Amino acid sequence: MLPDINGQQVCELLRKDPTMSDIKIVCISGMIEEDKIQELRESGADDFLHKPLDIDELMRRVCRLLDMETSLIS
Repeated sequence: MLPDINGQQVCELLRKDPTMSDIKIVCISGMIEEDKIQELRESGADDFLHKPLDIDELMRRVCRLLDMETSLIS
């Protein structure tokens, strides 16, 4: 729950700013429907995870988005 803005608006703002073109966006929420996830992706989200969050899965996805090796993740 973000004050005064939602995740879709955050994605759109970041994607409109050319200085933020390399930023990766991973949305994490416990209260969202599948159609809203698609809207987030269309607004610029690179990935989405449901809560409760598995930290190892988050690390794998971040490494994938950043083209990093995941072998150090337990």
